[in-house]
Amino acid sequence: MASNARRYTTRNSLPFAILFILGFSVTGLAQSISDQPKPEVAQPPAEGFRLTTENREKLVNYKGKNGIVSIKTVVMGGDFRVTTIIPFKGNLADYHHLEIVGPVSFVGNALTSQVADHQLDKFKSQFEERKIFDSVTVVDSYKPGAAGQAEKRVQANSERTVSPPDDTLDSSIGSFSDMESRDKLRLTPDRKAEPDADLTLVAVIEVLDYAKGNRIKQALPLDLGKSILTVRLRYYDKDTGEEIGRQIVSGKSGGSSLLGPLSPRDALSGVADGFVDQVTRRVAASVR
Repeated sequence: MASNARRYTTRNSLPFAILFILGFSVTGLAQSISDQPKPEVAQPPAEGFRLTTENREKLVNYKGKNGIVSIKTVVMGGDFRVTTIIPFKGNLADYHHLEIVGPVSFVGNALTSQVADHQLDKFKSQFEERKIFDSVTVVDSYKPGAAGQAEKRVQANSERTVSPPDDTLDSSIGSFSDMESRDKLRLTPDRKAEPDADLTLVAVIEVLDYAKGNRIKQALPLDLGKSILTVRLRYYDKDTGEEIGRQIVSGKSGGSSLLGPLSPRDALSGVADGFVDQVTRRVAASVR
C-alpha cells in the first residue's frame, strides 16, 4: 500500500519536474542570448592610411600558412599549393592600394561569368577582412603597356630606387652575394621609399584549370568529384607597369578531409587562402 502511494506521488510529481527543467533551460538560453555582446557599429576611420598602418604593424609576428597540412585543411578541406615563378621585387610595404583584375579564363566555357564573379567576390572579401590595404577594388582589365603610362613610368622610376641594369624578370638568377647586395640596396635607410605615396599593386588572375566538383561523388570512397582550381597570379606596379612577381596557386577539395562533402570549403577557398597569405607574408616581411 505504501509502495502504491509512493508510485502515485512520483507519477504526479514527474510532470512538474519536467516543466521545471524546461523552464530552467529556456531561461538559461534566453540569458545566454541576452548576455552575448552586441555587435558594435563600425565607425569610419578618420584616416584610412593610419588604420592600415596599425594593422600592418600587427603583422610583425605573422607566420605564413601551410596550405597542405593544417587543422583547417585536415578537417574542412580546401588545401592549396603555391609555386613562385618570379620572386617578388621591391618592397610591398610601399603599396597601400590593391586592384584585382580578372579572372582571365584559359579553360573556355568551363568558367562561367557567375563563377568568375564569385571568385572575385571571394578574393576581395578576404583582403578586406585582413585590412592591410587602404582600398581593395575590382577592375575589368589592366594593360601594363597602355598608352599614357609612359610619362608616369619615367617619373616613378626617377623618384624610386633604381634597380641594377641586370635586375629584370628575364635575367638569370644571380649568386647569393649578388642577392644580398641588392637586398641591402633596397633596404638602405636613405633610399626614397615614399611611405606616403599612394602606390597601387595590381593582381591579374588567369584561370588555368577549373572543375566545380561533385559533392555526391566525394562521399564515395573512390576519391572522385574533386573541386579543382589553378590560377596564375601576375603582380604589377600600376604606375610603372612593371611586373614585380608571378605565382601559380592551385587548390583542390575532395572527400579526403574529415568533413568531406559536408564541408562548405572547396578549391576556391584554398586558392583564396593562398592568394591572401602570399601577399600578407610579403607585406609583413617588408614592415619588419
